[in-house]
Amino acid sequence: MEKKQTNKQPFGVVNENDVNVGNIKQSIPKQKLIKMKSMDKVNNPSHSRHSSAFNVDKNIKNNKNENKISQKLSSLNLENLLININFNNKNKIETDEYRAMFSKYVRDDYSNSIIKSLLEDEQINENYLNNHKITERMRTRMVDWMIEVLSNYHCDESTYFESINLMDRYFKQCEIKKQILQPAELHLIGVTSMFIASKYQDIYPLRLKIVQDKIAHNKLTCQEIKNKEDEMMRYLNYNIGLPTMWDFITIFMEEIFYINCNHHQIKNKILLENYFEDELNEDDIQLGNIINKKYTKNMLNLLKYVCIYLGKMNCHDYNLMQKKPSLLAASTIFVAIKICEQINKEDYINDYFTDKLNDISNNSENDIIKTAQKILYNAQNFDTKFSGLDNLKKVHFNAIIELKETK
Repeated sequence: MEKKQTNKQPFGVVNENDVNVGNIKQSIPKQKLIKMKSMDKVNNPSHSRHSSAFNVDKNIKNNKNENKISQKLSSLNLENLLININFNNKNKIETDEYRAMFSKYVRDDYSNSIIKSLLEDEQINENYLNNHKITERMRTRMVDWMIEVLSNYHCDESTYFESINLMDRYFKQCEIKKQILQPAELHLIGVTSMFIASKYQDIYPLRLKIVQDKIAHNKLTCQEIKNKEDEMMRYLNYNIGLPTMWDFITIFMEEIFYINCNHHQIKNKILLENYFEDELNEDDIQLGNIINKKYTKNMLNLLKYVCIYLGKMNCHDYNLMQKKPSLLAASTIFVAIKICEQINKEDYINDYFTDKLNDISNNSENDIIKTAQKILYNAQNFDTKFSGLDNLKKVHFNAIIELKETK
């Protein structure tokens, strides 16, 4: 993608003056570490459903009684969880760096296979509301309500996208089976989709009684939810884990911004000295320095929040959701990084970024730009196109403007 093309588009989605309004607090109380437990997920977010217990080397184990761990839940579930490991009271390691260090070996060996598998498994659902009595507007209201529910119960971001994926695929299967769905069925379908997705994605999933009592407000019985779950699973052939837009967004960001030549954004000297054995040539070192200088930790944190906002906004659009998840993901990252350029008044689009995005997403530059323009239009006209739906902005737009450090 040439920079001249991208600069023609007005990316006035986020007011850069609002960025310094607030601050996301991440103060963590200190507690003694008795034992390292299994982590909530591997650093690779596309596999967040799996938990792993990591073993550290002997010199770390000998000091485990001096180590410290603390946890703090946020609206992003365990995204703000930090594990502070104290080496002789000198060095502290953040959880993100610790996970990146141990997941990098998996990515080094299987990265291409993982992306290839995701691209082969992605599914396009077209015209899945054609014959149903459920309208596009009804579906959009359900999509927006899911944001409120899942954020209130601190579910993982992947749970939301999994819920949408399950619901839309179920619509499609019902249409194939000539089963016309009525508006009165939408509440049960949406609630059950969240229930299934949470069991698949979250470390601590939603309990059936909570779903029935607090989420469905006793308008549905436990048996109705279980019956719908059984039906949905049969219609979907018990295939839950098809790749979603969020799976692609997270793995694309990993492949672009967390790579060997910039040490996977790891700064801790203990980890680098003990575990990073890759030998880098002068070109790799030079590229790594450029990436680290331009795509800082704060900037990537901002980019993640903007991607969450845009990704969930995409789910509101029935027509956009009929495109390939990988194409939606690539276009979402492209629009998000342009928004970051506006907020920080920095240039983040370059040959490295565009070439890498085109390569790993397996989509043409033209397709990415066309889809990005539609995403941008929705962002600029959200209040008119999706009028009366406030949960997306209330939860995720506010999270963006509350970020204090974005460069």
